[in-house]
Amino acid sequence: MKRWHGASLAAAVALVLSGCGGTGAGGSNSGGGKGELLVWVDNTRMPAAQQYKKAHPDLKLRIVTIPPDAGYVPTKISLANRTRSGWPDVVFLTNPAEAATLSSQKFGYAARLDDLVPASVRDGFAPGALDTCTFDGKTYCLRNDIAPTVLWYDATLMNRYGYQVPKTWAEYQRTGLKAAKEHPGVIVGAVNGKYGAGAYFGSSGCPTRDTLSLTKVHIDLTQPTCTRGADLLQPLAEKNAITTVGPIDPAFSKFGKGDKILMLPGPAWFGDFMFAPAFKVPKGRIAAAPMPTWPGESKPYAGQVGGGAFLVSAHAGDRTKDATDLVRWMTTDAGLQAKQPTYPAFTAAAKKWGEAKSKDPYYASDPMPALTAAAAALRPGFGAVRYEADWQTSFNDTLGKAVDSGGNLRTALNGWQDKLEAAARTSGYTVG
Repeated sequence: MKRWHGASLAAAVALVLSGCGGTGAGGSNSGGGKGELLVWVDNTRMPAAQQYKKAHPDLKLRIVTIPPDAGYVPTKISLANRTRSGWPDVVFLTNPAEAATLSSQKFGYAARLDDLVPASVRDGFAPGALDTCTFDGKTYCLRNDIAPTVLWYDATLMNRYGYQVPKTWAEYQRTGLKAAKEHPGVIVGAVNGKYGAGAYFGSSGCPTRDTLSLTKVHIDLTQPTCTRGADLLQPLAEKNAITTVGPIDPAFSKFGKGDKILMLPGPAWFGDFMFAPAFKVPKGRIAAAPMPTWPGESKPYAGQVGGGAFLVSAHAGDRTKDATDLVRWMTTDAGLQAKQPTYPAFTAAAKKWGEAKSKDPYYASDPMPALTAAAAALRPGFGAVRYEADWQTSFNDTLGKAVDSGGNLRTALNGWQDKLEAAARTSGYTVG
């Protein structure tokens, strides 16, 4: 779904820190200096943008397709900042964390939307969905889709083995250890990059990317919300009940083909885009449950792994209203969002989207109750950060290596802390 290229993202961040950003004032050369509304979207959003253009024949609108590569948009807008021209009036981010870069003072690209999009509209998004768009209490983007995590499981295997779907992480751990003993080779989770950091530590509320502002971030892996994640995974790692093979790695398909995926905490989009086409799990077996509940808590919280966002340019000038109207329609129109491939961030649109999902014959049971609950229970504190790529690679270099080597995961948290702090400071944050 998403491709991460640390080198390109690092280059974009370096451009930001070099002070080549814009002032944030409305520039006359936005839109290529042709008086047109310039819109950058990926291939998936292109049909919707073209639909909007067709419905507004009097609007001079140019739509450009951009790749989903991480770092692409910040790098291109850095170049526009240098030449003082060519900024897109609207841009879609396949990596919403890049909103932290584009909203920064040195970059000066993203427009504040609080006075452009009514609070009544912003309140219609899933609770917490706009957290990755919000800095210092100001909103800089609107989410198109979100990727709350749920507990995916193979209902056929659960019934065959006589297991119950866990409601708590303690039950999840016990079931995973039991499965590893009784059915060697079966896995109950994947801990790789964002799929480990987001699903487990993100749902637990471990402060690895808690954005206090555009220039300050809170990182503290000594907190119980972090150590309980390490304690959960430690025995599962020792018994090979979890894997560090990434779900998007072609090698992961061996687990699906071999009937080895008992459970897999993962984002909403795994249902459509991974289990059948990538993991090769047959129809009628996969189901979704809410994420297990952490000790001492009364409700399950979801982590986040993916999603997209729309930004309006601070340089749009007299095209700002048109740009905002387009973004608002793209993110909130229920008819449009009902046809998109991933879970809509706008609650009313998600309800419409779920009507077809509830009837999808691929699933063993209706996945929408779990998906809806997860969308309403995103764990607070998961912010958009400029060190997104390092957040993932540093997880693999510490926790991932500990899983593979039989190391101590609590000890590995110390290394992850050091790497996160270094990445945050390199990206222009102070760590508090």
